[in-house]
Amino acid sequence: MKTGSTGRPREGLPAWVYATAVGLSLIAVGAIVVRTVRFSGDRIRWGAGDDTVGEETAASAEPLAVDDEPVGLPASGGRKGKTILTSLASDSQPVGSTASERVADKPSMVAQIARARREIAACRERFRSINDYSCVFHKRERIDGQLIAPHIMTMKARSKPNSIYFKFHQPYRGREAIFVPDKNDGKIIAHEPGVLRVLAGTMILDPKGSMAMEESRHPITEAGIGALIETVIERWNTELDASETTVDIHPHAKVGDRACTMIDTLHPTRNPSYLFHKVKVFIDHEHGLPIRFEAYDWPKHKGGEPELVEEYTYSDLKTDIGYTDTDFDPANPHYSFGRF
Repeated sequence: MKTGSTGRPREGLPAWVYATAVGLSLIAVGAIVVRTVRFSGDRIRWGAGDDTVGEETAASAEPLAVDDEPVGLPASGGRKGKTILTSLASDSQPVGSTASERVADKPSMVAQIARARREIAACRERFRSINDYSCVFHKRERIDGQLIAPHIMTMKARSKPNSIYFKFHQPYRGREAIFVPDKNDGKIIAHEPGVLRVLAGTMILDPKGSMAMEESRHPITEAGIGALIETVIERWNTELDASETTVDIHPHAKVGDRACTMIDTLHPTRNPSYLFHKVKVFIDHEHGLPIRFEAYDWPKHKGGEPELVEEYTYSDLKTDIGYTDTDFDPANPHYSFGRF
């Protein structure tokens, strides 16, 4: 818009047009300044569309659309968002009055620990036979002493080469992120929803930088079912001690309507070498894979309840879909990367 020497709009344009334009400009500048100050510690390049990516799209690949909405899940009784309901059959309860009494039954605990390790090892073998999968990923994490709002997102994952795609449904509806370790210098390709997408364009983020880790206990390099399995195997191999651990196995558990075996491990006594007080792993009977993980810290005071630290659920799991490079390329026409 042309203006006179006083900076006022020339005659013929209503004053409200000029005022609106100035207001939008100030909002845009303010948003950029806030984000720049807040995330100045990250190595971020602000790109214009696909120019920041520089990866070729597989010419022969047919792009696969991503559902705009996750599958329906039971409502959480008034809480914002959705929650996954879990249940145990009445005949699945552990034997013994207290955790200490069950720890004292060392031969029984040795057998339970061995069974738990076999179950998760079988999950590893099953996962190795899978090329890719999709699911609706739910997470809740405690960060700086506070449980963050539930996150729900569509997830696409591929094992060879390792590739991850997220589309957020809650919060930050419309945010997308792609991570392929062997591409884009090992960085995350991401964009924000709404007006921030217009302002910032496509972002290239350090997976372990402050912006990428703002509401996460773990970097995207540790995302997915395969990484979960490896983490559980590592911790159970080092932490499950029959003299300090109870293990209960519930073969008739459910996550939503999915039949599962739930393995519940507990360290009754705090030990600095143990990562968590209590862990629950739900293994889906049909898929042979863990579809839910819960981890709790020790109670803050005697007689108190364990405090939830991490909770991850992989609902609506589908395997061996046949994803290609196009499904992990920001140039995929079904995605919304780039400057608009």
